[in-house]
Amino acid sequence: MKKKWMIIVSVLVVLILSACGSNNDATGGSSGDSDEVNLRMMWWGSQERHDRTLEVIDLYMEENPGVNISAEFTGWDGYWEKVATQAAGGNMPDIIQMDYKYLSEYVGRDLLADMNPYVEDGTLDLSDVEDLYIDGGKIDDQLYALNIGANAHAIAVDHAIFEEAGVDPLEPGYTWDDLKEVGQTISENTDDNVYGVHPSAGVMGFKHYLRQHGQWLYNEDGTALGYDDDQLLEDFLQITVDMLESGAAAPPDVFKVAGDSLEQSPIVNGETAILSDIHSNQIIALEAAAGRSIDLMLQPSMEGGELGHYIKPGQFLSIAKSSKQQEEAAKFLDFFTNSIEANEILEAERGVPIATEVREHLKEQADESGTKMFEYVELAEEYSREIDPPDPQGSTEIETLFENEVADPIYYGEITPEEAASNFRTKATTILENNK
Repeated sequence: MKKKWMIIVSVLVVLILSACGSNNDATGGSSGDSDEVNLRMMWWGSQERHDRTLEVIDLYMEENPGVNISAEFTGWDGYWEKVATQAAGGNMPDIIQMDYKYLSEYVGRDLLADMNPYVEDGTLDLSDVEDLYIDGGKIDDQLYALNIGANAHAIAVDHAIFEEAGVDPLEPGYTWDDLKEVGQTISENTDDNVYGVHPSAGVMGFKHYLRQHGQWLYNEDGTALGYDDDQLLEDFLQITVDMLESGAAAPPDVFKVAGDSLEQSPIVNGETAILSDIHSNQIIALEAAAGRSIDLMLQPSMEGGELGHYIKPGQFLSIAKSSKQQEEAAKFLDFFTNSIEANEILEAERGVPIATEVREHLKEQADESGTKMFEYVELAEEYSREIDPPDPQGSTEIETLFENEVADPIYYGEITPEEAASNFRTKATTILENNK
């Protein structure tokens, strides 16, 4: 009986050891007999984005036997809380979809890997990518985030209304005064319920205006506003005041009704010829909602000023500094960037691809709206300079402040540009001082 039990125990020990060895092999453990690499990737987005990304992951694993990528995805709501929780527990995914607003924070907490070494050794091939598409992911010349979809600041235009009003299209290089003049002419030469411009006294337009003056909204360390002369904000707001007073711009009871709904904006409803301050990828939704042709044009230029445009990263992919598989993660980012087959699946859902060959290939296959998006980004590239540093902590609060206590009161004539500029500086300074 004793011998029988010894045999049973021996068999159990062998089975347990075999199970442990198999488990180590399956999870990338240290059995020494497996070359399998395991990665985790996390992103936010719609179900369409999830489906496309999962298909690309499957394609990569098919082409790279021994690599296993597990996916974690959510909507925008709750995404950053989840990432923060994992970061606090030392369990960040190897690959993280990153946003421009959070880049400085995660780099400051030493959570992201510098990808420059993988660019330099060719693991992540960016030889077909212009610097303007890459620079947004750099802090202190180190590449912490790879742009996976580019957009550009734009104005939407209904050229049919221009033609009806007898006005020629505005060409690149037109000025703020040209915009005011054209807007007024359109308002005067069309029906009473049609206006030239859907005005924008918002923070996006102000950032563009500041760049034309060689300034930025924030200082380098994000502890204060980056411009010293409030006259800049006063002059920017005065453009909107002038257009409202002349009738060039639609009054707020026309354009505020839709709120933030792009599909209900006045240009979709045929009430304005121009919609200020959109991003290039929004042209697809605009044309779909309008059911007619809408075009994109550059923001106004400033005589003697600097270039205001920049190529905006729609989203990034970053590699966690804690990842033990950084090289394989970089290989996947290379695939995401340069594989034509992968990008045929992704179909520019996150924005225009950054690799020239991929971009040209997708542009050839795009429908009319997609073609406009691709061509506009290429045009904006010609009128762009380097992007400014990522917005600091508190920037979301700053933008809400600008909308509620600068833009809206200007639209309704409740405040002067001088009062708005002074109030904004006082309150924004208090918010940003918390970063010291």
